[in-house]
Amino acid sequence: MRRLILPAPAAEAIRTHEMSSLPEECCGLLAGDNDVAGRQVVRFIYPLTNSQHSPIAFTIDPVEHFRSWKHSVANAWDLIGAFHSHTGGPGHPSRTDLALANEPDWAYLIVSEGLITAWEIRDRVAKPIDIEPT
Repeated sequence: MRRLILPAPAAEAIRTHEMSSLPEECCGLLAGDNDVAGRQVVRFIYPLTNSQHSPIAFTIDPVEHFRSWKHSVANAWDLIGAFHSHTGGPGHPSRTDLALANEPDWAYLIVSEGLITAWEIRDRVAKPIDIEPT
């Protein structure tokens, strides 16, 4: 099973963004790289604006997305994933999440009531990713 290293400060930043975004869904990007064992390691969290301002959907602000990408490149990281919340909903990808996931190598994190789950989504099929906290 695929593994994602999620340091405790990064997980806490995601949870904080979830809480501060209520009642809207939160969203953001993950920057990182691979370690010597081939696991993806989250190095930086970008808590971004949900430009839909909705409790049931999100769109990452495109200007913030571009700034995140520039920052990640400047630090020799890749964008390795995205996260969003399901306000009061399940911690697994919705049909909309499956339909809109366009980066098969990314980790898609969903935070719901403080619980973070990670998913690989390829061809509209979600498979869980093990999260290793550090």
